[in-house]
Amino acid sequence: MRGRALGAVAMAGALVLGIAAPSSASSSEDLESGLWYFERGHVQDAHDAGFDGTGVTVAVIDTQINPDVIGLRGANIEVREPSYCYDEAGEPYPATSTDYIAAHHGTNVASMIVGSGEAPAGGVPIKGVAPGASLLYYDASVPADPTDPMSTEIECTQANGAPLRSEDDLTGQGAAILDAIDAGADIISISSTFDFMNTDTIAKAHAAGVVVVVALVNDQLSQVQVVPNGAVGVQSFDADGMIQSTTTWEGTEQHANNDDQVVASGPGVGVLLQGTRESWDAQSLSGGTSFATPIVAGFLAVVKQKYPDATAGQLIQSLIHNTGTKGEHEPEWNSSTGYGAASLTGMLAVDPTKYPDVNPIFDADDEFGSPSTADVREAERELEAAESPAPTTGPDKETAAQESASTALPAWLPWAIGGGIVAALLIIGGVILALVRARTSRRRNAEPEERA
Repeated sequence: MRGRALGAVAMAGALVLGIAAPSSASSSEDLESGLWYFERGHVQDAHDAGFDGTGVTVAVIDTQINPDVIGLRGANIEVREPSYCYDEAGEPYPATSTDYIAAHHGTNVASMIVGSGEAPAGGVPIKGVAPGASLLYYDASVPADPTDPMSTEIECTQANGAPLRSEDDLTGQGAAILDAIDAGADIISISSTFDFMNTDTIAKAHAAGVVVVVALVNDQLSQVQVVPNGAVGVQSFDADGMIQSTTTWEGTEQHANNDDQVVASGPGVGVLLQGTRESWDAQSLSGGTSFATPIVAGFLAVVKQKYPDATAGQLIQSLIHNTGTKGEHEPEWNSSTGYGAASLTGMLAVDPTKYPDVNPIFDADDEFGSPSTADVREAERELEAAESPAPTTGPDKETAAQESASTALPAWLPWAIGGGIVAALLIIGGVILALVRARTSRRRNAEPEERA
């Protein structure tokens, strides 16, 4: 079983952003190369067979979004307004924005799942891997430096001006996770650094049967990520099947993005993105785990459509049993690609309900897990209590009490009935006794006559 680094690292939120600054391609042919994963993963074949995520709900928790980008117009996106973040004056930021720096990350994450396939003039269509899915979109971060397109630090103050946490100890991200669960999400995709303070929200997701997919960081040398226990940590690879790498600050040494928290890998390096600083209609090639993560989440949505009875645990079982191109196999893990490259074709070919209804990547024996088994059990009890009919309270309780009183028997009545029954029995007994005595007396009086 893979290792798991679960250090409690206090840190500001960070976007799991592209491994390099987006670079505009020189021709449409170059741009089309950014769709390599769509063809190689036989995504269109799945759509042609009728499997595009229809009927499945995916929640994305990210930055602001521009839903008016041509590739998202008409997509089934419900944006929760406003965002979960507030400015210094205590006013909430809007969840939508046309500013490229503020919204390009979240916009492209959403496009990987539900992109419509429409393209600007002279552009290349970016079609999502699950365009039929319903997308719930939550903005839980805003750039700390709106002038820097590669800014990874985010800020998310609450209405009272306090950083990160709200009065109920939830970050904006945590509040978004809970709202996504309550809204009926089947899958939650998070491409920003997971805040370890949100452990309880992940426990509730597990209890509610929601698959959580989380992006790993792009640079193990300078970033820290804590993948929650039982969540799918996603690595990114390129068209040649190589996982992404980073360069040291000297620019002379390459480092593979190995991670002991990786569960699966997805296409994310050298992919086509919509928008540049010059125009939302421009396109570029870039990548990172941020974009591999929604692709993997979209694959799971397509599989969930074909096999609607599959549980969250069974979907993850299918993910790790059907990686790569070798068909169904026993899972084998490594720190490079985890259990392997997510395969839409492989998962669609196998009914996941054949697998145990157990999350195979959840370490149930780690009492200090984040979350632990105890955390999930507690979340299950809370969900069961919430689903149970609550006792009547308030005016309804008073009304119910009045109705009960109007139809209830008087408290003395059972005693009266009981006493009446006893009295009746005594009377009947007395009558019977009198009859018996009378008969006995008659017999005694008749005996001398019979002897005479």
